[in-house]
Amino acid sequence: MAFAATRSFGAIPGLAVTALTLGLGLSLCLITPGASARAEAAQFRSSPQVINTLSSTYGFVIAQDITLSRIADEYPGLAPDAELASVYFKNAFPNITHRLAENLATLMGKDHAREVLEGIRRQIKKELDSQLTTDKLTSDFAARFIEAIHLRAQGEYLPSPFKEFLLATKYQIEPVYELYDGYFQEFHTKGHAKSLGVNLALQLPASWSSAEGRLPHIVQKWQSQAGTGTDMIILEIYDLHGETVSDAQLKVMAATDQLAQWAPINSQMLDSGLTRVDHRQVYWFDIAMTQRHQGMPITSQTREYGLFLDDKLIRLHCTSYHPTADGTTYAKAKTDLAVDDGFSEIKPLCEGVMGSLVVMEGAK
Repeated sequence: MAFAATRSFGAIPGLAVTALTLGLGLSLCLITPGASARAEAAQFRSSPQVINTLSSTYGFVIAQDITLSRIADEYPGLAPDAELASVYFKNAFPNITHRLAENLATLMGKDHAREVLEGIRRQIKKELDSQLTTDKLTSDFAARFIEAIHLRAQGEYLPSPFKEFLLATKYQIEPVYELYDGYFQEFHTKGHAKSLGVNLALQLPASWSSAEGRLPHIVQKWQSQAGTGTDMIILEIYDLHGETVSDAQLKVMAATDQLAQWAPINSQMLDSGLTRVDHRQVYWFDIAMTQRHQGMPITSQTREYGLFLDDKLIRLHCTSYHPTADGTTYAKAKTDLAVDDGFSEIKPLCEGVMGSLVVMEGAK
């Protein structure tokens, strides 16, 4: 399901009590990763922001578990409902506390992460002991909190950035299933200043952040892990000023290796071909390239799709970058098998995003 429902935090009376626990991890975890952190082995970027948010997300889930346990103890009649809500959430986000803890251990080192997470648990328990007093933990509060957990299990009523980091952690290995499981955001070009009159819609993972591109042809861009990750998806629309490309011409270009004309200069063409999206023929290719950014060498690997609509070219490209242990980002060449996982993950996701593209009625 998509995140269609938006509910006010105050819509469930008393939830502001447990809302105070959401940011408890921040004061414990505002640190810079030490030398033991192995950024090259982590799919989350090693940064204080990421560590803080992963820690706070861990605390968010722990606070939820403790509150459900307190409800079951205080109101035995609601215990089955509380247990069922807990099961629903755990089924929606399997082993989530363990997986969050594993990511933190990779980024911070096992001993440091264990110390931090134990501190979060102690602080949350202390806060909840003082907040969930008998006068506040009413039966009405308990019933509404249980309802809220059911909604969270459905992907609703999860505040940012916890929603994004829960999803990014759940779908860390196979991000395309975030789309297939219905956790997506929709984007429409209709009325967009850079759309050039093209009216299309597509779906992106709900955990990715979105922003408008600065360049005139970049309509929108998305970044993994709530804007902290190393993967990017970019939607571009170009005006070909009266030039058109037919399906027959595109087939000839693919057969004669002319698709490279749309690849960046100095990029290495890895693979290419044709496919169909929304009953229209599109080209695709995979490229690798190395460039410098802020004095550092950056190599990327990209899957790109191109769709011609009259004299407009719609391009969707998905790029994977991977940081090394010392913080530099290096390119993933075709023969660099040790770091090929990132690209093998984003290619199916890119295919899923492109497969969701629909040219709306009235566009050719």
